[in-house]
Formats: sequence, structure tokens, C-alpha cells
Amino acid sequence: MSLNRVAVIAGCRTPFVKASGSFNNMTALDLGKACVKELLNRTDVNPKEVDEIVYGTAISKPSVANIAREVALTIGIPKSAPGHTVQMACATGARAIASAAASIALGNSHVAIAGGAESLSDVPMTVSEPFRRILMEANGKKTQEEKMYTIMQVKLQDIMPSSISISEPYTGLTMGEHCELLNREWGVSRQDQDEYAYRSHLYAGRGIDAGHIPAEIATVYAAKDYKPVSEDDIVRKNPDRAKIASLKPAFDKEFGTVSPANSSPLTDGASAVLLMSEEKAKALGYKPLAYIKHCAFAGLDPDRGLLLGPAFATAKAFAQTKLTLKDFDLIEMHEAFAGQILCNLKAFACNKFGQERLGRSEAIGEMDMEKFNVYGGSISLGHPFGATGARLLTTLANEMNRRDVGLGMVTICAGGALGATIILERGN
Repeated sequence: MSLNRVAVIAGCRTPFVKASGSFNNMTALDLGKACVKELLNRTDVNPKEVDEIVYGTAISKPSVANIAREVALTIGIPKSAPGHTVQMACATGARAIASAAASIALGNSHVAIAGGAESLSDVPMTVSEPFRRILMEANGKKTQEEKMYTIMQVKLQDIMPSSISISEPYTGLTMGEHCELLNREWGVSRQDQDEYAYRSHLYAGRGIDAGHIPAEIATVYAAKDYKPVSEDDIVRKNPDRAKIASLKPAFDKEFGTVSPANSSPLTDGASAVLLMSEEKAKALGYKPLAYIKHCAFAGLDPDRGLLLGPAFATAKAFAQTKLTLKDFDLIEMHEAFAGQILCNLKAFACNKFGQERLGRSEAIGEMDMEKFNVYGGSISLGHPFGATGARLLTTLANEMNRRDVGLGMVTICAGGALGATIILERGN
């Protein structure tokens, strides 16, 4: 059975803004609808051509169990087109793209939309376990008096709601704490991390000034006052090294090196890409930006470098495709933390790590930084968890097209000790 070649036609995203900011009154569903609708408008695709939508959020609301379907139903995509939601923490968008690409490759769909959204201004709130048990018990009572009596048994300290935990369930540590451990293991200093954060903002500023980043952004009319939001609000185009260095550690207050300045911030936003089979793209008259050559996903031991997913997923992708790091013209790696980036780059270049942890005969290779995150990344642009994957793919595909180069790669670390790598190619 021959597989259909999967074309990347276009991508777009909303502005990425600080949580509790301009999108404070918008949900992930609101942002997803705005983004996908603009993607269809920009590409002039008739919504009736869309066969499938795969979308995701890392932190979903119980009231919107399948965001993909809800987005599709409200923007004119045929009701007969299936939509399903995926979740893979920070790699959610990449997983959505891979799922949609697989559907096209197998011939189940010819036109698909993939991506994700996140509103960290609108995360679900939870009650304590003791309060939950009392509420469930009260729900089983017959009379209002019995219900109220049962609820009155709750202790005061158990009443307060809490937001979703950011700790890893398996290890009990936050991602930031895992980054601190990695930094110590790989010898990454605070100065190293701050310098990388400076680079991220500087390069993002270049992308903005060149018009490349603004071209990817769809204006969103924010809820309540209908105010247009058309720019990211996190990038510092003229970063200040002294200010970056002045921020205190966020996770290990006494000895830590991970600070808000060298970490990706909590962000609201959405992104989406339009995928087609090569045959369908030709029939509709579209010139693809690139083609999806390969997708690889990996898991690793959470106790042995939880944020090293890019190294593991990339090693897996290279083993499956017989490609090497030197074959690539552009590489986009998700910047959860500056330390995570620097530790992964060290892991890529380490022969011992390649042999003992990745099962290779040698290291993945030394990164050519001229090809790496050429317009900044999640530290400077922001990181709406579900939206980052499609943002990375859009930036990569556009830049490959501008530079007329052949191979590019997106690679992402994700909570739960996971990694994702997607390889793009251009040409016949």
C-alpha cells in the first residue's frame, strides 16, 4: 500500500499574550475558533473541503471535552467531518499534526486542520479531595436538609479551590525543578541560561522587524470590549542582560539558576496548520510550503532527565530515516527553559550519552547555531502549551520556503518525560 505525501499548505496563530492579560476573558475554544477561521480565510479554502480536524489542549475544561469538534461545528466545517482532541502536554500540537498527517497518508482524509490552543487565564479549578468526597456524599442525600447538613461537615481548610497542579504526578517535581536537576548534571550555569534567553528575545525581535513573525499572526478581537489584539506581548526586542540577570530563581530559591527571565512564561494563544495530500493540493491549485517527511515520538525515564525528550525523539527519527544532523538546514526546538535547551544541545553532542542512553554508536551531533531557532522561541514568544507545536511547524515551513532549503526539523520536550520530532522536506 502506497502512502499519500502530506503537504503543509499554511499555518497561522493568534498573538501569544501573557496569561491574565489581553485574552483574560477568552477560553481556549474562543482562541481556537478565531485561529482556525483565520487560517481558512487566509488560504481561501472552502470549509466544506475540510475532511477532518485534530486539535488539542494540554489543560482541558470538562465543559469542552472535545475542542476539535467544537471548533469545527462553529466555523462552517461540514458536520460530517470528524474531529478529535489529543493531549500530550507541551507536544500536544505536534501530536495533533502527526495524527492528521497519518490520516492523510492513509487516504482517510485529503484536507485536514491540526493544532491546538491554551488559555492559562481560564484553567479549571478543583476542590480538595475531602471536600469532593463530601459533595459526592451530599449528592446522594434525598432532602435539601440532609444535603446541607452533610456539606456543613467540611473543614474550613478544605473549602478553598485550587488550580491544576503543575507538578509531575510520577516524580512530584515541577518542570522547573527538573530543569534545575538537569542544569546541575550537565554543568549549565545561570549565566549560560541568561545569555540564551537574551538570544531568544534578540532573535525574536529580528523576526518581528523583518515582518516574518507578524505575518504568521491573526488579529483577535478580545472578548468583552472587542479590542483588537494583533501582536505578541512577551517579546523584548531590545533585551537587557542586566535585567535578565537580576531576576531571582523561581524554583530553588537558595541555590537555583532557573528564573522567570530564562523560562517560557504562562501564555494564552492558539495555532493551526492546514494539511493536504499532495494530489489534493495540486487539484486545488496550492503550492505547499513543505511536506511532512517523518514524525517520531519518544518516552524516557522521568528520573533521568525528564526534559531531554528532544534528544530521544530526534535519535529515534534519525534511526528510522537514516538522516543525520548535518543533513538539516533549519531546526526549531521548543524552549521550555533556557537550561533545557542547553542541556539538550549538550546531550546531542555527547558521545557517551548517545551510546549509553540513546543506543547509538555516537552522538547525534554538534548543533550549528546559525540554523537553530532563528527567530527566537518559546522563551521570547510565549508558550501556550497546546499551541506551541503548530507555531513551531508554521515558522519552520515558512522559513524553509523563504530560504529555499531542503530539510527542517521541529523537536519538543513535554511533561511526562516525552519528546516529539517532526521532519519537513521541500521539493519533489
